[in-house]
Amino acid sequence: MALPLKHNKSWTSQEIAQLKEMYRKKVLHRDIASKLKRTLNAIESKAIELGISSRRRIKKALK
Repeated sequence: MALPLKHNKSWTSQEIAQLKEMYRKKVLHRDIASKLKRTLNAIESKAIELGISSRRRIKKALK
């Protein structure tokens, strides 16, 4: 299985801004991951780190 294009790369300020905007618009995690070319785990981890994640969204994404 190939690694995502941005495997182990730092987040840019532009990517963080996009993540925050997509969270505000309640875009699904898998769609955010696809748009930013990151894994679901990377999206969820960064959202938690930024304090923008909610448990309900994470549980919903895992179903």
